[in-house]
Parts: sequence; structure tokens; C-alpha cells
Amino acid sequence: MIENRHYRYFLEVARVLHMTRAAERLNIAQPALTQNIQQLEAELGVPLFRRTGRRLTLTEAGKVFTREAEASLRLFQAAQLSAQRAARGEAGTLVLGFQSTAGLLTVPRLIQRFRTACSEVEIILREMGTNAQRIALRGAELDAALIYAPSDDEFASRKLTPEPLLIAMPDDHPLAERDSVAFSELVRERFVLPSREVAEGLHYSVLAECTENGFRPVGLQEVSTAQTALGLVAAQVGISVLPSSVRVLSRDGVVLKTIRNSRIQAQLELVWPKVSPSPIVERLLEYLD
Repeated sequence: MIENRHYRYFLEVARVLHMTRAAERLNIAQPALTQNIQQLEAELGVPLFRRTGRRLTLTEAGKVFTREAEASLRLFQAAQLSAQRAARGEAGTLVLGFQSTAGLLTVPRLIQRFRTACSEVEIILREMGTNAQRIALRGAELDAALIYAPSDDEFASRKLTPEPLLIAMPDDHPLAERDSVAFSELVRERFVLPSREVAEGLHYSVLAECTENGFRPVGLQEVSTAQTALGLVAAQVGISVLPSSVRVLSRDGVVLKTIRNSRIQAQLELVWPKVSPSPIVERLLEYLD
């Protein structure tokens, strides 16, 4: 069977047309080189060199084979380089899941930085909720995911910079003129929140903050996206508590207020499989905020 070394050995002999000199340049023993050339000729079924004493010349078959061997080596070297770049996370495909609110600022910034540095990586984005992302990670449908959920031992994870939360309320709400609003002032409010399936960590953090302030929401409307939450707030369905990145969304009839004396923040995490992770994920970590 012809192997890559046969091409390399043949091309070196074809360049110098001297077996001993070629063996020296290849740093192998001359008998081993001769044996490899003989194996190559036997595999091809044609002589590649004319031998007149110690003098070598290429046969017509040898001249044609030189071009083919050079092309084959170039293809191999290109494939080798591509494989090495993929192993370093510089090429290949990354399938990244994200929750919709993360798509407002975090994902665009991250992808822009990463593409600038790793232009040969194809990035496929999948917008989905927390539970769906976990299922997709288990099924190897995602390489990594950006989720609003607490860490667990199932996946490797890296926390991003925490994001402040804002209260979204109708612009004619009695508290709309305040510069900031405390949770204790929301006792009689109906809440519009991302569902547990969509943003588990954010959902439970807001409800825990309500409990810590001595009340439960009068009502709870769960939604899948920040856009829907703001739409329902504008429709007077209730107030919402959302990551500050929602500032980029303009919605008539809604005002956003900072939260006074609150410790909770939106904690976004990148998670990925612990076993056999994509090397591209390792490169992606370099560009997280």
C-alpha cells in the first residue's frame, strides 16, 4: 500500500537523482530508502527511474508521477494543517445555544469578537430555553449554551459578568416617576416573568427576592421572551423584572427602573459537556465578558 512517506521519499530522489544524497537529506539509511522506492514501483507496477550504474534518471512514468505525487503531498499538507487548526479550535463548526434575552447584547458582542479572531469557524446559533438547551447538550446537538440557570455538576461552566436587573412597568404606573423602585413596593403587583423552562435562574431569583421582602406576587404570567414580557407590561398585564440588556428594546408605554437595595442580578453562564468538549469551546472562553 502506498503511504505518504513513499511520496516524500520518491520526490526527494527525483529532485537530486542520487540515492545516497537523497537518503542523507531525508535522514534515513540508504538501503531503507532504496527499499521504499522499490516498494512504490512494485505497487504501481511500473519503473519510475532508469538506473545506469549509480546514475538515475526519471522514466516517462516517473515524470508524470512526480506531478501527481507533488499534488498529493500538497493535499495532505493542507488536510494536516486543517486538522491541526481544528484541534486548536481555530477551524470547524460551533453550535451555540442561547436564551432570547442573551441574544440582545451578549451573543452579538461575543460572536463579533470570536469571528474576528477565528474567521474559519462556522458558528450556528440556536435560540432556545434553558431546559431545551440542556437536553440538546446531552444529545450532542449543541457544543455549548448560554443559559440563565445555576451551575450544576452535569456540565462544565463559566460565569459571565453578572447583569443588573431592571423593573419594567407601564408608563402610567404610580411608581413610574420614581428614579428607582424597591421590591418591597411591589407587594400588590402581578408579575410577568420568563418561565422556569426558559430562564430558570432568573425566574427563581426574582421569586426568592419577593419572598425575602415578605410577599408573593398577586399573580404570575410566564413568558418565553423579553419582547413578550415588555409587550404584556405595555398592555397593563403586570410588571416585569428583566436583565438590563432589555434597554436596547424600545417599547411604547413601558418605563424601566433600577431596583433599590436589591442583591439579585441576572447570571448568565456558558455551559458545555465535560466529556470530549469541542476544542472550539476552549477558544470561545477567551472572548467571554
